[in-house]
Amino acid sequence: MYKSILAICLLLFVSSCGDSNSNSTSKIDKSLKDSIPEDITAPIKKDTILSKTAEVESVKAKIEEKYGEQWEFCDCIVRNDSITDAFEKKLTTAQEEKLMARWEYVDTKCKEITINPATTPEDRTKHERKVKKCLKANGLTK
Repeated sequence: MYKSILAICLLLFVSSCGDSNSNSTSKIDKSLKDSIPEDITAPIKKDTILSKTAEVESVKAKIEEKYGEQWEFCDCIVRNDSITDAFEKKLTTAQEEKLMARWEYVDTKCKEITINPATTPEDRTKHERKVKKCLKANGLTK
């Protein structure tokens, strides 16, 4: 019984929402279309879109301005790898301090790598491949 009443109410609701408002709906659609600024609907110009390389170059320039000239990617990977390997060995306090100073120097020369994180899974995978290729090219594969 409850389902029958609900079905009848639904049928009445649907029938009352017929074509009687179709004329007013088209007027609303037309007024909305007229209110959209033309520059929004115009095609996007290619020169207004920043390419990824332009963005990277901008970040690189800011990093070099703050930290000085940066080393190449592979140089940074090799040097950081050697420092990491050295930390895994048993060191004296003096050796640890010297290694920390070296790490801080390398870190300032490799800010471009540490500041530009790989944010998407594709970026991370690409970065990992690049690191492995660099280590392999320098005979440092593990």
